[in-house]
Order: sequence, then structure tokens, then C-alpha cells
Amino acid sequence: MKNETERSHPTFMENWRLYLSDCCTNSSMHGFKFLGERNRSVVERFLWLLILAICVFFCIINILEAYYKWQLSPVVVSFATTETPVWEIPFPAVTICPEVKAEKKYVNFTELVLMTKRGEQLNQQQKKHLKYMSFICSNEWRDHIWEDGDLISEDFYEFLFEVHPKADETIDECLWIGRNCTGSIRSLFTPIITQDGICYSFNLLDRNDIFRDDVAHNYYNSRNIPNQRSSNWSLEKGYGDELDQDAMPRRTFIPGIVGGLQLTFWGESNNLDYICSDALQGYKVSIHGPSQIPFTDESYFRVGLNEVLVAAVRPMIVSTSKQLEGYHPDSRKCYFPEEKRLTFFKQYDQYNCVHECLSNYTLRRCGCVSFHMPRLNSTPICGHGKNVCVARSAAALFMVNKNKSEPDDSDEPDFVEKCDCRQTCSSLSFATEISQTEWRWQKRERALSEDGSRKKMKDEYSKLQIFYKDLQFITSERNELFGLMDFLSSCGGLFGLFMGFSFISLIELVYFFSLRLFCNYKKYGSHYWSGDADLLELKVE
Repeated sequence: MKNETERSHPTFMENWRLYLSDCCTNSSMHGFKFLGERNRSVVERFLWLLILAICVFFCIINILEAYYKWQLSPVVVSFATTETPVWEIPFPAVTICPEVKAEKKYVNFTELVLMTKRGEQLNQQQKKHLKYMSFICSNEWRDHIWEDGDLISEDFYEFLFEVHPKADETIDECLWIGRNCTGSIRSLFTPIITQDGICYSFNLLDRNDIFRDDVAHNYYNSRNIPNQRSSNWSLEKGYGDELDQDAMPRRTFIPGIVGGLQLTFWGESNNLDYICSDALQGYKVSIHGPSQIPFTDESYFRVGLNEVLVAAVRPMIVSTSKQLEGYHPDSRKCYFPEEKRLTFFKQYDQYNCVHECLSNYTLRRCGCVSFHMPRLNSTPICGHGKNVCVARSAAALFMVNKNKSEPDDSDEPDFVEKCDCRQTCSSLSFATEISQTEWRWQKRERALSEDGSRKKMKDEYSKLQIFYKDLQFITSERNELFGLMDFLSSCGGLFGLFMGFSFISLIELVYFFSLRLFCNYKKYGSHYWSGDADLLELKVE
């Protein structure tokens, strides 16, 4: 029979209950001490347990909301705190497309159309000229004049360059930041193939800085078109310490007309063609970024004959902070240039991506691409027989409602999604304020000289002036709206509001269930590891 004074060791559950009571009593979190206090009734403990459960529930609900905000809306676009001067950004690229598509000494499109309408027989050369001109002229006559043919050959580009007015014949006078550039027009204005045929671009980066090596532009070499200076500029890094005014892309250092581009256009009256250009005469002008290939059918304004057009440009820049580089593009809604590789272009840009996507999509649907689209040397060029297919491809690609796709092209939405032409994280665009007035240059010429002047009174002249409106402008910044520290701050604030929880409280929990537990075990043994005073007194007894 056991001695009455002999006591059994406390059980594990008894040690655990006493240890949790000690932990709750000494915790810095609100309400837990009432759970750990001894000699409390069951009703009291249940009440405080319910209150703590409700607080934890509301904490979790609000933390989840903060987490979704962190994941779905981490970026905000706001105004920068400082202004940017105009010399830190390039002057816009200016693309000029004359409405005169061909000099009549080479091709008389109106005469060819009238011959066709009269039922007269055309020779092979006339048929070829009519066919090629119909690609860049008004669509009104195409149903009556083209011959069926799915593809055209490379000599189409040679034809365009042969018949189109040259840049130095189109631009009669040129002033750039107050310097006369009339003698350098061919080197300053780069020919570029667009939907309107041949256009001329000022301040467009060299083709070697825009296109990859395997992109087809053989006509540049065959026509001995000069290269622009190589560019080290980027929107993210800027110009660096380079102060050369002729560095590509070119920039200005002062606002107003003196610091801008002034052009006088000349057109020979005999070359005006009212059938090819749908009776519209003058020049189409597009203003865009120096690294972008323009959409001349979508964003442009017109300079009419015998008119002066003044375009005051206001640059719009959106930059992105380095903090957002770690975010997924789906979160920040943009691409950094190095994040997405394009097949035809060296640097990612949203507009260039759209050009490339349209070209690839047209090739996929039609087996060829339109003459103005970027392509590889081996890619066929669509003829008139593919016009309907090309038009439908463009419409299907840019259709907002993907469900309108044709039934036999059920994978179209996937193709469009693969294009993924997001905004560029650092983007440059231009807003333009235009004023236009009649230019009565003939009266001026008559007043200057009774014998006439250098300008031919029967010809057509127009003037274009493009400049930056202000010396400085405010940029926009894409910054982190809700980062990791903001999320942690929200969590800490919610826990502190509902439960008085802090970082020290977390350390207390770790301490109680690690180091303190281990030390108690070493100090009091495996039977009294809770360290409770009452149990230790029994042990002594």
C-alpha cells in the first residue's frame, strides 16, 4: 500500500493547461489574460473567447481585402513632383505624306482610269501602272480597274520610288531650330512605306535602330537612301551627358517657332490628281515618337494647299519607378522594353507591337501581308485578290467583341491574346494644338517683285510650323500604390485595432512556445515543465 504522503506526478495535460494559463496571463494582447486567469467561471471564459473570435474574424476579413488590393491595384499614375525641360526629350518625329502619289510625267492615273471607263485597251505597261497605283489611291475605282492576282512582286517598291515626288522636290524650304536645312532635306527626311505609299519622316530613328536585321527593306539599299546617325538614347536613360544638337533623335533647347521645325511645301499644279486622292489635296502629317512606325491612316492632320498650319506640341511622358520592376506585367499593366521581344523590331513599343501583330495575323489568315506591313524577305506581298482578306483580318484583329469572330476561326481570341500589346512602361506621346489659316503668298510675291519671283505663281505652296508650346512640362509617374510594407502596415493596424497585437506580441508567442518551454524543461524536469508555482511547492513537499 502506498504511503499517504506520496503524491503522483502531474500529468502532461495538467502541465499544458497551467502553462497556457501562464502564457495568456502574461500576454500583451488584449483580452487573453481573462482567458488565462484562474478561478474564472466558464461563462466568463466563454464570453471572452467569443469576443476574441469575433475580433479575429473581422481581422481576417479586412486583411483579405487588403491583400486583394495589394494584388489587383498595386500601381497608381500621378503627376511628377518636378517639371521636365524640353531638352531632356526628343523632338517628335514628323511624317509627311503628299496627296500627290505620282508625277504625271511618269504616271497619269486619271487618264488611265478614264481610258478604262471608256473601254479603251491598255498596253502591258499601262496595266501595270494602273494596278500598282490602285494600291495607294482611293478605293472608289478599284472594283473597275484591278486585275485579279493574289500576290505582287518586289518591283512594286521600285515603281513607287520611281514615280513618287522626291523629298527635296516636295519640301521647298526647311528651317530646323533656326538653321536653314534646305540643302540637307534628303539626309534629314527618311522615306518610309506606309498605307499612303511613300512618306517622308523627320527625326525618325535609323532603320538599323528600329528593325532587326532580317526584316525586309531592300529598297533602302537599292535606292541608296542615307542612314541616320546611330542613337544611344532611350526613354528610360535619356541622352546622358551628350550635348550634341544633332544626336539622334534630334532635340530642341527652346520652345516656340524659333526652336521648332518650319517647312514650306511645293506642289506642281500639273501633278494634282483629283481621282487618286479623292479630290483631297495637300499633305497628311503624323506626329509620333522617334522609335515608332506611324499609322498614317489613323492619327494625322492635313495641311491644305495655300495654307499655313501651326502645330503647338505638348509632350506627354509616363515613366515607371524601379520599384515596379519586380511586379508581374499583369499587375502593373505595362511592359519594360526588355521584357517582351518582338520579331521585327529591336525595342518593344506598343505601336510597333500592333504593327507586328497585324502583319503576323494577316500572314496567318491570307498567306501574305500588305505592302506596308513589316515582314521578312521571304514573306509574300498581297495583291488585289487578297484585299478583302487583308481588310477582314485587320477588322477581326481589332474587334473589341471577340465573340464576333467567324466560326471557322475559333482560335482568333487566343491569337490576339498572344499578341499582348500592352502599354510601354515608359511612354512618350504628343498632344497637338492646331491653328490653320489661308496663305496668300501670291500677293506677297507680287508685292516684292513686279517681274515675278522665285515662286511660280501657278504652283501650289503650303507651310507647316511645328514646335514645343512650353519650355517645361509636367510628366506622369507610374508608382507603387500598395506595396509589401503597405500590406504589412494594414495587417499590423488591423490587428492592433482589434486585438492590440504588435510585433512584440508575435515575439512573445514565439518565445513562450520555444525558448521558455525548453528552459522550463531543463530547469524543472519532464514532470514539472510548466513551471507553475503550486506544482513546484508540491514537488518540494
